[in-house]
Amino acid sequence: MSHSLFSFQNIISNLLKSQTEQEEVTSAQALEIVYQELLEKISTAFAHRDTKETVLSGGIALSSQHALDCLKDPLRTVRFIKSMNAAIMDAQKQFPNDTIEILYAGCGPVAPIILPLLHLYQSNELQVTLLDITATSKFSVTALIELLGAQSFFKPFQLCDAISYKHPSETPLHIIVSEVMDKALLREPQVRVTQNLVPQLSENGIFIPQRIDIFQEFSFYGKEPYFDIYKNVLKLGPTYDTIGRSQLFSISEAINTNSNFNFTSEIIDVPQHIEAHPDVCIFAELVIYKSFVLTKSQSLLSNPISVFSLFNLKSKQFQLTYTTTDIPKWILTPII
Repeated sequence: MSHSLFSFQNIISNLLKSQTEQEEVTSAQALEIVYQELLEKISTAFAHRDTKETVLSGGIALSSQHALDCLKDPLRTVRFIKSMNAAIMDAQKQFPNDTIEILYAGCGPVAPIILPLLHLYQSNELQVTLLDITATSKFSVTALIELLGAQSFFKPFQLCDAISYKHPSETPLHIIVSEVMDKALLREPQVRVTQNLVPQLSENGIFIPQRIDIFQEFSFYGKEPYFDIYKNVLKLGPTYDTIGRSQLFSISEAINTNSNFNFTSEIIDVPQHIEAHPDVCIFAELVIYKSFVLTKSQSLLSNPISVFSLFNLKSKQFQLTYTTTDIPKWILTPII
């Protein structure tokens, strides 16, 4: 059986037309099956099974296998693909005389946000630069591109750190996509990568995700719906009735591009009665592009985390600090 980019044709047609979450999940599952079949055909099939993470100055880069596992995060997969297709069409209107240049930073072993869409376009319309720091991801995705006969769409692969990557100044970047984040912006280098790449975007270009909003609230963490790749996202159960929700900060094209990003909240008061809401929780919600969003607990990216139990807090007030120094993390500081 021969393979080409049209291996994705029917799936992408259904995916882009999907309206309900059930339809999106079905499309994501079908896409995962096609990728599994393709990966079995390439000569470097071992590469995507690499499980070694890479520690960077600003976060941890996922291994090839863990990046591949993200295909099992269905609403995330589908909505990023929908966002990319919408962004391409908007960029073609914004830059009608240009070949649209796309940088995909952190593409992993299968470049799922762009590769399945390419049968919809011609290589004189789009040129893609793939970037990843993991060599096994490079081996896998370049072999996959060759299997599909898609080489004409791609510039030379960039095996490097997206935190420090500099794109050739003579080549404008119309679209940058970088989804290298964990829940609550922990561990992975999304913030530092955004700081580095945003200034390299063309004027009126598009950065995906458009905005990441970080919230704090008081909850009962053990009763929160929480998605993982072994669960059906459509059957997570009811949301917990939290209190005291407030937005802490947002990450977008307006980000401060200093080398380290640090945030400290205003002073936060502990609720008077904590029994039903004993945990200080933080979560992200994403505006991927325009109307395509991920809300709390719909994805590995938007799951809540508990940073502290109020039962262990002796003070009545505290502050939250987020830092990207070394490995991104959250710190709770009691106010004495």
